[in-house]
Amino acid sequence: MQTNKTYWSSLLVLIVLGLSVVFVLLIALGLGINSTIGLFTKEGDPAGQMINAFAFGLEMVILILCFWFVLQKTQGREQADAPIKFPFADWQVIAAIGMVMVSVTLGGVIAYSEIAWLTWIMLPVLTVLVIVPPIWLLFGIGTNGIELGPRWRIFGMLGLSMTIGPLIMIVMELVLLLGIIIIGVSIVAIQQPALLQEIVQLGRIIKQETDQEAILKLVAPYISNPVVIATVIGYIALIVPLLEELFKPLAVWIFARKIESPAQGFAMGLLSGAAFALIESLNASGDGSAGWPVIVSIRAGTSLLHMTASGLVGWGIVSAFREKRVMRFFAAYFSAVSIHGLWNACAVGAGLSMVGEFIGKSEWLFNIIPAMLGGMFVLGIGMFAVLIASNKKLRNPPVSSPAPQMERNEDGVQ
Repeated sequence: MQTNKTYWSSLLVLIVLGLSVVFVLLIALGLGINSTIGLFTKEGDPAGQMINAFAFGLEMVILILCFWFVLQKTQGREQADAPIKFPFADWQVIAAIGMVMVSVTLGGVIAYSEIAWLTWIMLPVLTVLVIVPPIWLLFGIGTNGIELGPRWRIFGMLGLSMTIGPLIMIVMELVLLLGIIIIGVSIVAIQQPALLQEIVQLGRIIKQETDQEAILKLVAPYISNPVVIATVIGYIALIVPLLEELFKPLAVWIFARKIESPAQGFAMGLLSGAAFALIESLNASGDGSAGWPVIVSIRAGTSLLHMTASGLVGWGIVSAFREKRVMRFFAAYFSAVSIHGLWNACAVGAGLSMVGEFIGKSEWLFNIIPAMLGGMFVLGIGMFAVLIASNKKLRNPPVSSPAPQMERNEDGVQ
């Protein structure tokens, strides 16, 4: 059945999704063409480029699917408002883990072989098989037993979380990063002009250098500066989480008044986090070198971070709008920021510790990395526990017990 009513919210989402499909298609085609040319000319990293092309192609397919379901709403079709639950079953846990392990092993062998045409063909497919199953599995665990709401809204939120949300975050993060760089350069120019000239000269040398290890040796003394380390950690572990956890669940903000319950808000937050994790992980896995298995395994692990954090914020957003519990939102938001910030700090610490080898402090590698990796492992266990506990609590809301009745005597008098 169709109605003549105009659904402006779905129409606006439809326009955004349509433009996004065209944009993503052009990127996928461009990367695919460059990758094919590189395969025959033996220049660059054709397998890495094809991984990115394949990633954008998959994103385009998902966006087309989202476009179709939102289109049904704009046409007034009743099935667009049909509520759905995510199709999750226990057997999917074993299937997902097995698929990831087989794909990582097979991909590692292929990447190590360094056979250009084989990596070009196989690694894009195997990347998807490593990245997607954990996201599917975590979303299923987190939303098990929770009704997600109307079909069109679910796919509309998924599409927005794959397009507008990441775009806003990237722009804001780049603007802030540029501001920090400008302020830093201005301070150096005023207080240490000789250092500024040295950095400019270093930049010219780096432009002509192609060896990554040589570049790292050149920049290591500057990266290891305490002020630089503090600035990098402050930006990545504080500013980035503050922005990402606020705008990642952008679709939840947009539909906050329409989402029926905090439990559904938690599920939609997980959906927003899953969409962001999919985009970030697929596009960050474009590496056809022998390091491919390590890269995709790490990227697959970050899905838990993004989904759990966004789930908490989504729960807080809907609680604030539907139940007027504003403090619950702030508690959820700052909890998500803290988790994200600690994770990023551990990742940055592990990365910076590798610089120690080039500045005569090799002990950094052995003292810092185990602590950072241990911290990430503990955080991972904690986030998974939060995911399971949140689902258990939210899918079984407390039921108010009936008011006690007074006993009657034999004559029926209370």
